[in-house]
Amino acid sequence: MNRNIASGINEVRFSEWFAVNLHQAYRAWTDPANIEQWFGPVGYIAEVLEMEVRVGGRWRFKMSSQSGASSHHKGRYVSVVPNEFLSFTWESEEDKELTGDKETLVSVWFEPVRGGVQITLVHQKLPNRSAALSLHHGWSSGFRKLDEALQIADEKQEIICVKPN
Repeated sequence: MNRNIASGINEVRFSEWFAVNLHQAYRAWTDPANIEQWFGPVGYIAEVLEMEVRVGGRWRFKMSSQSGASSHHKGRYVSVVPNEFLSFTWESEEDKELTGDKETLVSVWFEPVRGGVQITLVHQKLPNRSAALSLHHGWSSGFRKLDEALQIADEKQEIICVKPN
């Protein structure tokens, strides 16, 4: 795993390499069963309540912490280019401080590089620095969980993923 992380006042950026092909990387973001294996910060479990990956399609996830607290996040897909790009809006229903009670924008690029895929995420239109810091933690932690999920899937021979040396 090779991680580049940068955050601005109104956005969060991540870029990470995985030893999978484009289809496998894209499927990790677009298949509800795969999303439930990794999405959200460490200590949280995602439950997909709605997910229609197409332009205009809606998504809604329930995030549950180990203590039992839950929150909901939702949005709609703005752009869908299979195996290349996803863009979707994001609103936090209970955690209003994260999105300022408005739509934010998440964009995810999938680029083949060095025997794997570079996944780059940009979460924009955040209301303030505090929201950016919270979402920076959430995405960073989620990317760690994605790496672990891809490794477990590799052991099951569902998705091939190895960490670079």
